[in-house]
Amino acid sequence: MNVLRRRGLEGLYSAKHNLSKVVFSKRASTAHAAEQYAAEVKKVSCRINGHDIIVPEGTTILGAATNLGQYLSPFRKDLVDQQIFIPTLCTDPRLPTHPGTCRLCLVEVNGRLVPACATPLTEHMDVVTDTDQVQKSVRDMLGLLKSTHKYDCMNCEVSGNCEFQDLIKRYNVSDGFVRRRQRRHEWDDEEMHDSSSASLEIDLDKCIKCGRCITACNMIQHMNVLGWEGRAGGSVHPAVMTDSLNSSQCIACGQCSAVCPVGAIIERSEWRDVLDVLDSKRKVTVCITAPAVRVSIGEEVGFGPGAITQGQMVAAQRKLGFDYVFDVNFAADLTIMEEGSEFIQRMKEDSNLPMFTSCCPAWITLVEKSYPELIPHISTCKSPQQMLGAIAKRYFASLLNLKAEDICLVSIMPCTAKKFEAEREENKVDGITDVDYVLTTRELGKMLRHRRIPLASLPESSFDSPLGMSSGGAVLFGASGGVMESALRTSYELITKQPFPKMELDDVRGVQGVKSSTVHFPEESPLFPGKDVRVAVVSGIGNVRHVIDDMYDAQGQRKYDFIEVMACIGGCIGGGGQPKSKDPQAVLKRMGSIYALDKMSKIRRAHENPEVAKLYEKFLGQPGGHTAHTLLHTSYTDRTAK
Repeated sequence: MNVLRRRGLEGLYSAKHNLSKVVFSKRASTAHAAEQYAAEVKKVSCRINGHDIIVPEGTTILGAATNLGQYLSPFRKDLVDQQIFIPTLCTDPRLPTHPGTCRLCLVEVNGRLVPACATPLTEHMDVVTDTDQVQKSVRDMLGLLKSTHKYDCMNCEVSGNCEFQDLIKRYNVSDGFVRRRQRRHEWDDEEMHDSSSASLEIDLDKCIKCGRCITACNMIQHMNVLGWEGRAGGSVHPAVMTDSLNSSQCIACGQCSAVCPVGAIIERSEWRDVLDVLDSKRKVTVCITAPAVRVSIGEEVGFGPGAITQGQMVAAQRKLGFDYVFDVNFAADLTIMEEGSEFIQRMKEDSNLPMFTSCCPAWITLVEKSYPELIPHISTCKSPQQMLGAIAKRYFASLLNLKAEDICLVSIMPCTAKKFEAEREENKVDGITDVDYVLTTRELGKMLRHRRIPLASLPESSFDSPLGMSSGGAVLFGASGGVMESALRTSYELITKQPFPKMELDDVRGVQGVKSSTVHFPEESPLFPGKDVRVAVVSGIGNVRHVIDDMYDAQGQRKYDFIEVMACIGGCIGGGGQPKSKDPQAVLKRMGSIYALDKMSKIRRAHENPEVAKLYEKFLGQPGGHTAHTLLHTSYTDRTAK
């Protein structure tokens, strides 16, 4: 098990059952193996608030309280979801550590206060979470944190979705402590704020020093851009370890912002600018939406993770005032046509292989900043976001007798790095950007709440034509392995002239950090007869580094022909712009819904999309042709520090 899976994914997906060995071992992937593993682990008997429980040895007090119903003795199926609330700001079910930095989760054991997140249960331990001593400790600690926190809740981007704010309200914490400066030089705005990135903003005035961002950056993504500062004689706080985010190795994946419990690290906010455009009615406004958003936007309005709200989402976007609502899935099918053609050409020439996918902008930034020697191996295809922007502003604009600059195109993405991607000079055509604004899923949620649009009760609506039809393979782009699976469905059939043997390619599905498969072309194939095409799928930047280091065997022969890379664990469904969830299974639930949407689709292969075929016939010509290459392909730049 590699480092990322050992440190990161275990914390992300095993908290609920404490069965990480089962989750990530193919030999223990069945329910029987899970039960066997659970039976073999040593158990301890203890009590929490008078409830008798039996837990695996090593389980923390916080872990047992959060999953109380699973550990009750005797077990009661009707109470399996029961839990005891213990406040905390430094722990997160998506993170592998329990640092104990916030000191909010103190509970009483034998009259002594101990941190629930860092204290394992032992035999006969008796834990109490609601004594007067515990309640006073929680309120005092919240009061201290509040005394150093910036009073800006009315204008804060996370107001109403802030864990700290929720606890202040829950415990009715007043201003009992004298206001204090958070840092030695609080008056120096340059030290406190960093808005150098096109994707993220940092405001250390709001930092509560929980350390979640550092864990996400260093232990999950292995980027080491954020770290602790000020240990010698100053206030200890997270900080960028170089001059600024923009000048650092940051790839704008946004995982730091996804786990921040307050508004100290956020995506660069653009939703108010979009409302200005919608309210002015000066331009034709087009909204495009990524596949991962339709299985997560519901979380912003009260649904559980993985709720499929595609029809209501489209209706809500029309309620916001967009003139046209198109589907990024259409451009995902377009991407497959272009990327598949490019891969076939590279296979014929046996050049610049393995070929890497180019859909993930955080991955592209990593290559440009740290691995520029890999630039020739990256597909030149733009991402689906940029492809759809280019088509909407040229082809669709021509249908309306408009110029490209007459259209304002807004993209809804699960990703913070997409904001930088939209601004790249390499993605402009004749000096005009393909995409004008990029909003995260969270920002769309803010717009819906601001306009009080009841997404849940809206009648379903459909995407507009001609850029709204897509295949099941396109929706798979939302999950790790989806780009590869969709590409293989189409490439195999275009190359062999035979149906793909199995529609669902299980080898590249799931949340494992590194997955691989081999696709065999039959001997009678017109191209590459009898060839085995070796593919790999990687999610999580830490895993990417391992694959890059292991691309060739001892004889210098490449191990793979085609590699899909997503910077975030699980792919776009786990992107840095997705709703903040306390459900450790959130990514898995969203992934399940992505697979369900694929299975429900009438068309499941990109090359069978009639609207894509019509676009090539009327406007683009052939895949990889002159017009297609001008609008749908891009270039990359060596951004290493010179």
